[in-house]
Amino acid sequence: MTADFQTALSQAWASIVGQVDAVAALQQWSADPLHAFMFVGPAGTGKRHAARVFAGAIQSQLHAGDEGEQRRQLHLALEENHADVEVHEPEGASIPVGYVRESVIPSVFRKPVEGPRRIVVIDRFQTATDNTAGALLKTVEEPAPNAIIILLTETIPDHHVAIASRCSRIDFPPLSESALSSWLGDRGIADGAAAEMIEASGGDLRRLELLVTDEGFAARAALWNGLPSTLDGTGATAGSLVRELAALVDAASEPLKQRHGVELEELDAREEMFGTRGSGRSGIDARHKRELRKLRTDELQFGLRMLAKRYGSELAGGGGPAMIDAVDRLRDANAALVRNPNETLLLHNLFWNLPPLD
Repeated sequence: MTADFQTALSQAWASIVGQVDAVAALQQWSADPLHAFMFVGPAGTGKRHAARVFAGAIQSQLHAGDEGEQRRQLHLALEENHADVEVHEPEGASIPVGYVRESVIPSVFRKPVEGPRRIVVIDRFQTATDNTAGALLKTVEEPAPNAIIILLTETIPDHHVAIASRCSRIDFPPLSESALSSWLGDRGIADGAAAEMIEASGGDLRRLELLVTDEGFAARAALWNGLPSTLDGTGATAGSLVRELAALVDAASEPLKQRHGVELEELDAREEMFGTRGSGRSGIDARHKRELRKLRTDELQFGLRMLAKRYGSELAGGGGPAMIDAVDRLRDANAALVRNPNETLLLHNLFWNLPPLD
C-alpha cells in the first residue's frame, strides 16, 4: 500500500465525524472482516458514510500493489458507485418482506464482478418488520462465502434481537457538541453562529451540512427569536407570522433540492453507462421525498424548541398560568408534528394562543 493511497484512505476514515471508537473498530475489522455487521445509532451520526468508507477499505485491499486500482476501488465505494457494493433502502415506511426476498437476498449471492468480495448494505433496517427480519435471518447466518452484509439501524427492536445476535455490532452514539463545533470551525463558522446551527441540527450531521450552505438560516432563527415579542393575541398577526415563516421554510429546502439534483445527475450517468437494471431510482426518489419532509419537520421542531426555551425561562422566573399553558401548547405542537399535520393550521392556532412577551 503506497503512501499516496494510505493518505487517501486515512482521509476517508477521518471524514467520519466524531465516531472515534467506531472508526477504530472498523479499521481493525477491515483487514479481516466478518460476514455480517450491524451499525447502531441515531440518524445523522455517520452510519451510512462509515459503511462506504469501510467497504472502500475492504475492496481496495484486494488490489494491493496497484495504487491506481486501490484509489479507484475506494473512490467508487465512497460515491456508492462500486459494482460490488450495493446499498438498499426502503422506499416507504418499512422494508417489505417481498423486497428482501426478491432483491436483497439475490444480491448477497450474486457473483462479484470487481473482485472476490460482495458487500450489501441495508439502510434504515429499524423499519424491517418481524417477517422481513425473519426472511433475512438465514442469509445473515449463512451468506455466500465472499459476501459481507451491513445493516444500518437506529434501534434494535425486540423482533431484531435474533438477527442482531448474528452480527458484529458497531455503535454510533449521538454526535457531541464539541465534535460538531470542531466540524463547523473547520468550515469557518464562528462560535455564536455555530451554537445556533448545532441547536437547529438536532445533532444530525447531514442537516448541519445543509445549514452551512443555507443563506436563509439566520433570517429564520431571527424570526423565531423575535416571535414572542411580535405576537399580540390577534389572528391577523398570527396569520402574518405563519405566512412569513412558511416562505422561509420553503426557501430552506433549496440546498437539499440542489443535493438531490446532483444525485439524480450521477444516477443518470450510471444508468447510461451500465443500464437501468438495479439502479435504485425508485428508492432514491422515495428517499428524496422523505428527506424533504424531514427537513420541514426539523425546521419547525427547531423553532418550537427555541420558543419553549423562551417561555420556559419566563415560567422559571415566576410566570403564572399563562406561561404554563404556553409551555403545554408548545409541547403538544411538537408532538403533533410527527403525525404530518396541516402545518398552517397547527402554527396559526399555536401563535394565536401564545401570550406576548417583552
